[in-house]
Amino acid sequence: MDTKCKNTNQIVSLLANEKRSILKSVLVKLPYSRHAQNARAQNKLSELFDTMTGYLDGRSDFDLAAYGRDVANFRSNKGVNFEEFLNSIDEIRLVVSDYIKDLSIDKEDQSKSLVRLNEFFLHMQKHICIHTAQVSDEQIKKKDELLFSLEEDRLEILDRISTSFAHEFRNPLTSIKGFVQLLERRMPEHMQEKTYIEYIHNEIEGLEENVNQFLMLSNTKNHQDTHSETIWFHHLLLSVTEAFRPVCSENDIRLTLEISDNLITKGSEEQLRLAVMKIIHNAVDALMYVEHTRTILIRAELNEGHNKIFIENNGPKIPDYLMETIFDPFVSTKELGKGLGLSVCKQIIDKHNGSLKCVSENEKTTFEICLPSE
Repeated sequence: MDTKCKNTNQIVSLLANEKRSILKSVLVKLPYSRHAQNARAQNKLSELFDTMTGYLDGRSDFDLAAYGRDVANFRSNKGVNFEEFLNSIDEIRLVVSDYIKDLSIDKEDQSKSLVRLNEFFLHMQKHICIHTAQVSDEQIKKKDELLFSLEEDRLEILDRISTSFAHEFRNPLTSIKGFVQLLERRMPEHMQEKTYIEYIHNEIEGLEENVNQFLMLSNTKNHQDTHSETIWFHHLLLSVTEAFRPVCSENDIRLTLEISDNLITKGSEEQLRLAVMKIIHNAVDALMYVEHTRTILIRAELNEGHNKIFIENNGPKIPDYLMETIFDPFVSTKELGKGLGLSVCKQIIDKHNGSLKCVSENEKTTFEICLPSE
């Protein structure tokens, strides 16, 4: 539809004569007029006015999309709120529209000029929105890439530190353990100091367990990961639940195991046992904070060719702010926790080509372990 009127040149000429007055009226109405006092802002308004009159006159020697990008960049550089800026663009349209309505011209020409004016500002706002969205998408993409790069760097550093830490501590611990065993053999059987030796052994075992956890945080496969065997989850889960029966009975926790299928996978049974035990141990700790009936339900089933193990407890909900980082190293839900347990579990499951998820609601927290079936 051709909206250009017969007397366009006359209307454009009349508007051009009123350019200074129109721009002055626009400037005082802008909500961010302080930004409009500098020469660059005034030049931009002048350019916008000239582009608008050119569009009204039917000119096609300029690129509205390119000009829309330029205007959008100006807004961004000035730090003007996007919605505020679009309202200002519409304010300019209204001011010019009022001037056209006041012109002593044919009503049909006036109506067509107003339609043409609205078309121009509609195109302008469209291109400004498109460019702003593109810039925003690019900025978000760059930030995501930076965050991903930082996360990769962090994991690589943690990988190196954990591996180095584990090896540096393991050798001295092995030596200490050996010398303690020599001293123990030289002591008389009923010597009181034997109890001290037993205490040292317990402490060394605790340190060895912590060292092994640091080693498991590493992405690099080590001697613990090379051994692969057939794992029957019925046997593994039954032995784990039996190990927790005494502590659950002592703390009035009802522990239930449900296995509906024969679940078999390949990997390290010792590592998977450790992962399951740590999750159950966390569930026991969480239930210490509730007064109602305490329950832990362990369900295992074959689902779409994968072994699924669900470990549920009716303890308090894990805070939302922790959920995004709950499997990160050194993040703990416990006041004095080291924050290694769940990160070790996640690393073990990942090394077995599986996945570990957590969903926490009021009085129900579920950890889902998914592992490939043999």
